Amino acid sequence: MTIASKLNTLLADGISGNQAKLVDILSRQGVATTQSSVSRALKKINAVKGLDENGDVIYSLPKMDPERIKTPFFESLVYKIDHNGQLIVIHTRPGTANTVAKFIDDHDLDEVMGSVAGDDTIIIVPADAGRTTQVVKILQSYLNKIGVFL
Repeated sequence: MTIASKLNTLLADGISGNQAKLVDILSRQGVATTQSSVSRALKKINAVKGLDENGDVIYSLPKMDPERIKTPFFESLVYKIDHNGQLIVIHTRPGTANTVAKFIDDHDLDEVMGSVAGDDTIIIVPADAGRTTQVVKILQSYLNKIGVFL
């Protein structure tokens, strides 16, 4: 079991704390690690840094929208597509933007000049900014057809 999956289990079970405390908890469970490894693992699982009732730093898992939890994984990779008349922004599940952008790039749409993907956001540059609304519809249809957008 990786450090990230171990941390994910701890946080899901309601066990939290700062990075030093999490290193200590993992150590007591027989997992030798360092603060920097815990830091990287917390980023990997999208843990949220916050404060407890005493004002001490703790990490927890992000709150999920209950409607998105009920949705099958692949059908909910993309949950929102917006545009400003020139650029298109696609919002995805955390960690899946590159996968969705690859689907779009591999489809080789003439209407798309290119895409840039982060962790959970994709920016699409239409080939013709005057056709942005039509490109959104084409993308929605394509992503729906391949089963990654409701």
